[in-house]
Amino acid sequence: MQEEQWDLIIKPKSKWYQIDLIAIWNYRDLLMLLVRRDFVAVYKQTILGPLWFFIQPIITALTYVLMFGNIANISTDGNPKFLFYLSGITFWTYFSDCLKKTSSTFIANAGFLVKFIFLDLSCHFQF
Repeated sequence: MQEEQWDLIIKPKSKWYQIDLIAIWNYRDLLMLLVRRDFVAVYKQTILGPLWFFIQPIITALTYVLMFGNIANISTDGNPKFLFYLSGITFWTYFSDCLKKTSSTFIANAGFLVKFIFLDLSCHFQF
C-alpha cells in the first residue's frame, strides 16, 4: 500500500498548556469588571458582608483546634494549633475559591467572551 502524501499539514501555533499572558493583560479591564460583579453579587446580600470572608476561616480553625487538637490530640510539631490550622485553611480556601470562581466566571460568560474576542480579531482582518 502506497503512503499518502498530504498537501497541507495543520499544526498548532503553540502548546495546549501555554497561557497567552498578553491577551490576559489586554483584557484585564474586562476580567476586573467580571470579578467585581461576582464579588458584589456574593457579598451584597449577606448581613456581615465581606466580614464573612474573615469570620468563616476563624470559626473553622477554632473547630479544627477543638476536634483535631484537643479531642483527637493530633500533634502540630510544636506549632501553635490555631495558627497551624488557620494557615492550612487559608491556603486551601484561597486556592479552592480562585479555581471555582475563575472557572464559573468563564463558563457563565463564555458567549460574551467569544463574541468580544471575535470582534477584536475581526478588526485585524479585512474580509
